[in-house]
Amino acid sequence: MNTIKKIYLSWILLVFSSAVSANSIVNLRNQTTINQERLIAELISADYILLGELHDNPHHHEARGRLIAAIASKKYAAVVEYLPTGPLVRLTGSTLLSLEQAGFSPKAWPWKLYQPLFEAIRVSELPLYGSNLDRSISKTIFSGGPIPAAMESDYQKSALTNDAKRSLETDLIDGHCGKLPAQYLKPMFRVQRLTDISMAQVMMRHSPAILFAGNGHVRNDYGVPQVLRSLEPSKKRVSVGLIEEAQRDSTAFAELAKLYDFVWITPSIDRADPCATLHFGKSESSK
Repeated sequence: MNTIKKIYLSWILLVFSSAVSANSIVNLRNQTTINQERLIAELISADYILLGELHDNPHHHEARGRLIAAIASKKYAAVVEYLPTGPLVRLTGSTLLSLEQAGFSPKAWPWKLYQPLFEAIRVSELPLYGSNLDRSISKTIFSGGPIPAAMESDYQKSALTNDAKRSLETDLIDGHCGKLPAQYLKPMFRVQRLTDISMAQVMMRHSPAILFAGNGHVRNDYGVPQVLRSLEPSKKRVSVGLIEEAQRDSTAFAELAKLYDFVWITPSIDRADPCATLHFGKSESSK
């Protein structure tokens, strides 16, 4: 690593130290607040680190970008939701242009939000791999097509418990504001499961690895950690959900403990009601 990059990482670590103090990190195993050093120690002892996010909260991307600098001494592969599964992403010249060539969509994943994360991955020189389910596969599955042969065995081996299945179904319905047509539930369930399996498979191919994805994908009950636990039970996994201060209440930690090992609580952001504009037209409902 050259001198400029070392200076940059040192600066990031200094910023990280002051920024974390404005947030809260909670160990959900014992419901205690911990400092950054304790979290870092837990993370670098793991084979698989899973860092969640609320996609539209810039604090989450900035926090994870700073965290990368703190754990970069162990050569993890960076595995991301924001790119389709593929070969090693080579970041040369413009970071954004390199990502777009690998399938990144700045419309789906606004570059202003995600730039701090990707620049930190680049500066830390972590190998970068996409892990999302290819759109052609998701379309085939949604239309009732077969599970790809390369995923069928892992799909069967990582079958969910009844409770976890109900939780995923409920979250899919709630995530679509209760407006999801009944016939969409089964195909969406299968696409979600295969997406998690795709992410887990990439992590296993490039172990040790860090996954950067939405909070739903890093849940211990039905997300990528559940797939990893089913397929590689001897490997250590640590899942961190990133949530907002507005989500903290008297019962929050007990419920969150069912989902993550740690939560990182950041400032909340103002956002429009996503349910106000969500609707399924007749043409969609009749599919």
